[in-house]
Amino acid sequence: MTMPAKARDTRLDVLRAIALLMIFVDHVPGQPLENWTLRNFGFSDASEIFVLISGIAVALAYGRKYDMTNLTDLTRKAWRRAGTLFGAHLFATFATIAVFGVFALAATRPFLMRQIDMWPALSDPARGVFALVTLGHQIGYNNILPMYMVLMLMVPAIIWAERRSPVLLLAVSIALWAIAGTWRIGPPRMLEPGIWFFNPLSWQLIFVIGYVGMRHVSRGRKLGGNPVLFAVALAYLVFACVWIVDGLGARNDLTFGLPYVLTGSDKTFLTGWRLLHVLAMTYVFISLPAVSNLVRLPLANPLSVIGRHGLSIFVAGTLLSVAAQAAMMVAGNNVLFSLALIAAGVQVQIALAYVLDWRDARKPAVKRPGTPVGPSTVLISG
Repeated sequence: MTMPAKARDTRLDVLRAIALLMIFVDHVPGQPLENWTLRNFGFSDASEIFVLISGIAVALAYGRKYDMTNLTDLTRKAWRRAGTLFGAHLFATFATIAVFGVFALAATRPFLMRQIDMWPALSDPARGVFALVTLGHQIGYNNILPMYMVLMLMVPAIIWAERRSPVLLLAVSIALWAIAGTWRIGPPRMLEPGIWFFNPLSWQLIFVIGYVGMRHVSRGRKLGGNPVLFAVALAYLVFACVWIVDGLGARNDLTFGLPYVLTGSDKTFLTGWRLLHVLAMTYVFISLPAVSNLVRLPLANPLSVIGRHGLSIFVAGTLLSVAAQAAMMVAGNNVLFSLALIAAGVQVQIALAYVLDWRDARKPAVKRPGTPVGPSTVLISG
């Protein structure tokens, strides 16, 4: 059952919902709204926000409950969540293939089955199914949950290490990120050369930062507010916005002779410019309580409701986005048609979220794991 309004801080829910809706819009290329999401105004996008929030949510769900004696129980819960993510990923993957298959058959457009990297699996079904099930091949727009699943498998070690030394945990996390990005190390693909699109060895850093930051705040400390750091973060955001909006990245190289892992803008390895961008956004956000309070919305607000059901909405958004892609490939890229598909997709996600809330309200009152409670759930006080 949803917790009383006075007990639940909805900011984390709302931010998660905004990230999910931006991911949905970004996953329908060729329509005008994709030009107005976060990735068009800086180096990072909604994926970084989603993973950072996930680290914060895990700190709320598991970190506070660890008393050095119950790690086994928390491990079981975290790994059970990883199993849920695995099942959700497989469902979304095969449902995505089915969606394209339906459109391909109904519209006699066999080329649809060659979209979003499906063909390597479909051209050799036996090997392809094995690769899909073992995560050795991930089709387009269905590749973030495997990374998140690996992060959940890492949660027990993160919990244990953070309780002993948050600084050491961050140092190890940074070292792993640097090694993975420098030598291009990550889980391999089976059907094509290369590694996973979302490399968990790199993305674990932003997850760990979210976790450690939330644990820092839960101990009564505060993040944000330093005027020098705030000015630097804000200046970096302005710089990144100008760089992307003016298209300077197409004509200039920002390496400064430094290693690629520090100066690249590679999503797979979460390289320096992307990582700094999401951290700068976070610092500016947590330093301005008035801005933070803008996303403290009522429990019944659609964004609050969507954010309470992140996994279900993500899977639904994935299927709605690929359906919209297929429909646009069949019917043509008409602006009004594409906007209508986006609007319909958002409405379906809102309706699903309310249905899920109604379902949960009929269950016995149980505190949902990861429920953000209290004024400091988005790394600020006040």
